[in-house]
Amino acid sequence: MTENPTDACETCELLKALETEGRESRDPSVEVDARVRFRRHVRDAHQREIPLSM
Repeated sequence: MTENPTDACETCELLKALETEGRESRDPSVEVDARVRFRRHVRDAHQREIPLSM
């Protein structure tokens, strides 16, 4: 079993927390911005693609 490279990444954790904060405060702009930044970071730093949710 391989480890998820985003598990130990500080940037990933910060962006996930920002997304959660936006969702909990009902601020869709913050939530979506964090989600986009997270996907871009994972693609650039971890060479992985996160599929868009449908």
